[in-house]
Amino acid sequence: MILGETESILSRHLQDEDYDDFFGNKKKRKARRAKRKAKRAVRCSAPKRVERRAKRNQFFKDIGKVYKDIGGATAIGRAIDSLTQSNLNIDTTSSSENPSDFSIGFGADPEEPEKEKNGIPTVVYILGGVVVVGVIGLAVMSNSKNKQYQQYPQ
Repeated sequence: MILGETESILSRHLQDEDYDDFFGNKKKRKARRAKRKAKRAVRCSAPKRVERRAKRNQFFKDIGKVYKDIGGATAIGRAIDSLTQSNLNIDTTSSSENPSDFSIGFGADPEEPEKEKNGIPTVVYILGGVVVVGVIGLAVMSNSKNKQYQQYPQ
């Protein structure tokens, strides 16, 4: 039985060299491929597409020119850095003594009392939010349980 099947496959290949088991007839496949290429060429050469492509290319060329004129990525980075950094007055003169408003320390100075904040602490807001979310969750759960009991009468 297997011998007969393989013999039929081999005889078909010997008779028709243009036949491919996976794709079918090779001539038809080449014709389909040529037809698709022709459609694609017509679609790509449409006047609207050509005009849009030309506008897009010109736009990106203009952006590239502006990018190069301003100095590239390094100039953009410097501009961003100058906008984001605070204005620090750094004295480049070297002196052996520290300025009077300069001090190094860890933590708060014991001489200066901490400023007390007026108003409600953030811990109260957090706890209040947790309580409100919990109450809403319980209300939704009890409401869904009541709906389930109403749907199935006993």
